[in-house]
Order: sequence, then structure tokens, then C-alpha cells
Amino acid sequence: MRYALNLPETRNNRYWLVDTASLPEGEVLRRFYAITEQPMFRWLYDGTPYQAVRDSGPVLLDITHDDDVWQQYGFKWVGQAASVVIDTSESIDEMQERLAAALTIRTPGGGVGLLRFHEPALLHLLLGEELLSPANRLALMGEDACWHWPLCQREGDVIHERYYSINNTGGEPSETLRLDNITQQRLAGLRQFSRLTELLGNTVHRFDLLPTEEDITFLWRELEHYWHATWKIGLKRKQAVENVESMLARSDTLEQFVNEMSANAPLSVAMTR
Repeated sequence: MRYALNLPETRNNRYWLVDTASLPEGEVLRRFYAITEQPMFRWLYDGTPYQAVRDSGPVLLDITHDDDVWQQYGFKWVGQAASVVIDTSESIDEMQERLAAALTIRTPGGGVGLLRFHEPALLHLLLGEELLSPANRLALMGEDACWHWPLCQREGDVIHERYYSINNTGGEPSETLRLDNITQQRLAGLRQFSRLTELLGNTVHRFDLLPTEEDITFLWRELEHYWHATWKIGLKRKQAVENVESMLARSDTLEQFVNEMSANAPLSVAMTR
């Protein structure tokens, strides 16, 4: 299943990439060392142009044989720190090298930028909706890997989204990740979208959407459209959140909720619904 409350067992190595910037300084490694017998980690920015801010960037924790830190803090840090759990046959050094190589992307205009690929909203689009090309996905994930990331919370649980990388075609990975114009536009429209993740979880719970993954994907797309459209007309983000919360409160079905969102976001925007 694409969406689930729990992570499956894995026979591969399992790593947890956690962004430390939004947590107290040293918090992640302090917790990791306190409850892990043989802690092993790598800084994502090691050996990259972002080396100077390494200690406040994402850290890759090896939780293959002891995932207590994820069990204890995976839920607590949702909404505070972006993270992704990675199942792969690669060693921690190989994984860090692969991820570090994916940090710098090429844009259609010939520019370069930092890709914060560990953020849930970006992962939903790049992997979940497969906006990354197969060659780009292979470069980012490697072969026979599975990524799991927290999509939203639902009644005290975390709903995870997952994506499997299987190279059935024998294709070669891209040397540099590239994003097309449509992908860049959709990513740009996700600024502050994390403010809707609580509502996303509440909607999934209210209409019992977890058993039907198509409904969750459909709901995300409609929320994304609403968020982008209300931003285009200059509606303050706090007001946009309050408005859509009111719409949910007076909706009896998912269809009614989506129809009301559409009625309140009528602009034709430059994105694919």
C-alpha cells in the first residue's frame, strides 16, 4: 500500500534522515546516543558545498539493528523536523554519497539550486506522484530501495507514504537531477503547505480515507490547488487555513468538501490538477 500507519519489516539496511535545523541544537544526536548501543551516523552535507552549515543540516542515522530512536521520536518530531526512512542494500557511506550528490539540481533556465528532497511535500510530488523522471528517481534512490515519509497525523497516529524504486528497464541514473517547469511550479506552490497537514490528517480520519489510497491522493491534489489558488489572489495563509477548516467542519462527505474548496478557489492556475 502507498499509505500506511506502520513501516514494514525490512531485510535491508534501514536509515533515518532527519533535518536537525528546526530542533534544539544537538537534539537528534543526543537522543540517538542516549538510547542506541552502537550509534552510527553521517552528516548529509559532508563533502558538499553546504559543508559550512553541516551541523545544522540533515543527519543520516543507521537504525538497521536498533530503531528505538525512530520508535520514540518518529511521531514526536512530525511537523517539527522533516525526515524520511530509507530501506536499501547500500552501506551508510554509499547512501550518504548518493544523497549528497542529489542536493544540487539543475533548473530549466540553466540555474542550480538546493533540493530539500527530505521534506514530505516534496517527496509526495517527486516520488509519490512520480514527477521525477525514472532516471532521476534512480539517481536519488538507487535500485531496490524503499522510502517512507510522514505525510500527516491522524488521531494520534502517523500516516506514512512510501515509494519503491525498482529498475525493471535497466536504465541508467541521471548524473544530475533536473526539474522541468511544471514540477518547479508545483513545488513553488507548496510554500507553507505544511500548515495544511493537520487538516489533511483530520480529513482522512473524518471520511475514513486510509483504505482507499486514490482518495488521499485526490484530496492532496485538491488541497494543493486550493492552496496555490488562494495564494495567487493574495489571501493570507492564516486566513486560508481557517477558511478551509470551516469548510471541512460543515461538510458531510469528501465530495462536498472538495466542491466547496473548488468554489472558493476558482482561479485558473498554472498547475495540473
